[in-house]
Amino acid sequence: MQQDKPITVETKLSDTGTWAKTVGVTIPTSEVDNEFNSVCGELAGAVRIPGFRPGKIPRNVIEKRFGDDIKKQVTANLLQRGVRSAIEKEKLEVVGQPMVDPGKYKAERGQAFSFDLEVEIKPKFEVGNYKGLAVEQEEVEVLPEEMSLALERILERFAERVDAPADHAVVEHDVVTGDLRILVDGNEVHKEEGQLLVMNGHVIGAYAHLGAKYLEGAKVGEKRTVEEVLGAHFPKAEFRDKKATIEFTAKSIKSRKMPELNDELAQKMGLKSADELKDKIRSSLLENVGNEIRRKTQYELLDKVVAATPFELPKRLTEMMSERTMHESMQQLAQMGVDPAMLSGNEKMQLDATNRAGNEMRRFFVVDAICAKEGIEVTDEDVDEEIVKLARSQNMRASELYDKLLEQDRIGELQADLKIRKVLEFLVEQAEVKIVPRKPAPKPDEAEHAHPEHAPGAHDHSHSHDHGHEHGHSHGHEHGH
Repeated sequence: MQQDKPITVETKLSDTGTWAKTVGVTIPTSEVDNEFNSVCGELAGAVRIPGFRPGKIPRNVIEKRFGDDIKKQVTANLLQRGVRSAIEKEKLEVVGQPMVDPGKYKAERGQAFSFDLEVEIKPKFEVGNYKGLAVEQEEVEVLPEEMSLALERILERFAERVDAPADHAVVEHDVVTGDLRILVDGNEVHKEEGQLLVMNGHVIGAYAHLGAKYLEGAKVGEKRTVEEVLGAHFPKAEFRDKKATIEFTAKSIKSRKMPELNDELAQKMGLKSADELKDKIRSSLLENVGNEIRRKTQYELLDKVVAATPFELPKRLTEMMSERTMHESMQQLAQMGVDPAMLSGNEKMQLDATNRAGNEMRRFFVVDAICAKEGIEVTDEDVDEEIVKLARSQNMRASELYDKLLEQDRIGELQADLKIRKVLEFLVEQAEVKIVPRKPAPKPDEAEHAHPEHAPGAHDHSHSHDHGHEHGHSHGHEHGH
């Protein structure tokens, strides 16, 4: 395509901030006229005008009839080709998206075309020490509580719902049937008989975010009352986000009956015995724990290097990545049932998103610098091998997955992830690793309040193709307009 071809440009480069550049770009008259001729030629072959044979319409007739449209297309083409050519001429390592205001410019036949291009370039810095770093790595072992939890989850899959005894008091995992009344300002606005409420860490089914204590300990015939804001899923829209009195009278309770872990249960799962089931669970846990521990060690080393490598981040790219991180956080919370409107303008969330985006970008640039110093590259063979592994895990042919990644423009993403993985492995090879006993897993309340960035595997780039990792797109050398 003509738009992809280089074009002759004159450039004038100036600094406009840390890692920010403005490029004054001028495309000579001859190139401008060539672009007009090209667009007119394409249009002449596509339109029909009475009195002229297809493809034989004179250029002056085409320009008179479609003048404004032609100028818009020529302007867009010149900007696109000019941006690419100016970046290549100045040998700029651009990060983020080049910026041009297309509304400010209009191409004219017989005149040179000039515009200003704003870009940010890859930060220049001396990477801190990344060899011989000391790090402690936990021993790969399965803790008793992890084994117990894994077995419990297996049993949960085969659990049955049974009627609870007459004097049973509601506990976690119970399903309670009863009458639900919702009142706003003392007036009943909703009533449901035979409503199901489920105890699953909190109460599900009451049209509001209620903690487990609302139903905990309740018995058949007992009424529980609380005041709470109605959620976005309440059937009557006019009462959503309003405070209401929620009344629930329990009529019946079903409890969870867990099966025994025995040979019979194992055989339902296609295994010979309970011992074989336990061995399989332990092996799976060992693999998962090993991966978690290795990732934790890798990122601890990378963060040591990042901490020893101070540099300023590109401002506009940081703002863009912060907005993207904030948007992703809002989406995740919305999927969990949190109303995004309640979080709008939350300064703490915005600061957290900015910090996480900044940390992620620092990691990316440091990885890139280590690759440059050590000559670490991703070969076509590396990409092919990874695609074969991914295809096998997804039960599809490697050629089909390759075509899918190519169609989605994600090959560059895969290459970026492989490069990060290679650097992380390199850092471990160069480090002084001390094996220490594994610490007990954090309690649920501690894990809940832990910052996601510090969670093992929170930045596992090796699985990026499942969640659309952005490194290959947001930090790469995007020369396209």
